[in-house]
Amino acid sequence: MSDVDDQTGPLWGRLGVEQYLIVRYLIYIWALAVTLTWHRQTGTVFLLKCQISNGKDLCLDFLTPPLEPKQDCERKPTITPLREPTAEEIDTILRPYRCEKLRWHADNISMNAVCPMLLRTHYTKNADDKKRHDKIMEEWINVDLFEEEAWWAVLDDVNLFDFGSEWRRIYDVLPEIAYPISFRGVEEGDQNILQDNYTEPQDHVEMRAFFKRDIANAKQYDPEAWYNDRESVIESIGTLQVAATYTFMVIADEEAFESRRLYIIYLDGLRRIIREGRIEPDYYNIGTVAGLWGNCCALLGPEYTSLNEMYRINGEIGKELYQLTEEDLADP
Repeated sequence: MSDVDDQTGPLWGRLGVEQYLIVRYLIYIWALAVTLTWHRQTGTVFLLKCQISNGKDLCLDFLTPPLEPKQDCERKPTITPLREPTAEEIDTILRPYRCEKLRWHADNISMNAVCPMLLRTHYTKNADDKKRHDKIMEEWINVDLFEEEAWWAVLDDVNLFDFGSEWRRIYDVLPEIAYPISFRGVEEGDQNILQDNYTEPQDHVEMRAFFKRDIANAKQYDPEAWYNDRESVIESIGTLQVAATYTFMVIADEEAFESRRLYIIYLDGLRRIIREGRIEPDYYNIGTVAGLWGNCCALLGPEYTSLNEMYRINGEIGKELYQLTEEDLADP
C-alpha cells in the first residue's frame, strides 16, 4: 500500500456535498440560527444543522437525486466550484462537517468504479487481537489488482470508521462513496443543483434485450435446471443486475476478521443492496473480485452471494427491472 503523507482535501467548496451545503441549505440554516442568541450561534449552528438538515438527513437528501435519466453526467471532484464559500461559511458550516482526511478521501475516490473500496468497520480493544487483525488487513490489501489502488481505496481509521455492524454510517461522513462516477453541477433556473446519472429499473431497455437472450440460451443449455427451478436460473443471470450496479464495496467487519471472509455488497444508485455475500479466500480475494468486475463486468455469483429480495424476479424492483413475459417463462 502506498504511503500518503499529505491527506489534505481540495480547496473548500470543490466537493459536491460542500456545494450542496452552501447552495441548498445555507439560507435555511442561517434563518434558523438567527433565532438563537449570539453566544449560542457560534457554538451550535453546526449542531443545529446536524439535527435538522445535515448529518444523516443532509446526506440522505444529497444522495436522493431526482429520479429521471440523466445524460452525459461526469463526476469531476476538482472542478471550479459553482460558488466559492466565504471564510465564515468554511469555518461555521463546512469545516465542522468533516475532517481533512475525509475530504481527502472524498476527492480521491476513483471515477471509474473498477476497484471497490475496502471499509474496515471493526476495531478490537484487545492488544493481541488488534495486532492479529492489522496483519490480516495487510494480507487483504497486498494482493494483485488491489495493492496499487489501496492508497485511495482503503478506509481504515478507528477514529473515523468504527461503525461495527452499522456500515451504512459511511454515507454520513463520506457520501461520495455511493457514486464513484456521477456528480456534476448543473443550472436549474436561478438555482445551482447537483444531479447524478441514476437510471430507473424500467429504463434499462438495451440490457434487457441481452438479458432475455441469455434466458433463452440458459433454457437450451440446461433444460433440466430450468424445469427444476427456473427462478434460480433466471436470477443467476447477472446481465441486468450488473446494469443496475452503481458501485460495490468490501467490508472488513467483525465476522470477516474471525472467518477471514470479507463481506462484499453490490449496490444500486439509491444505495440498495443488489447482491451480498462473503469472499471465499480459497477461490477469490479482493483483487480477483476487482478483476472480475473490471475485466468482465461480472458480479460474484450465487455460489458466494445472495440476491436481495427486492431484486428477485417477483420483488419490488425485480419486476420492473426484468419485465418477464409469458414467453420468457415458458418451458423450452
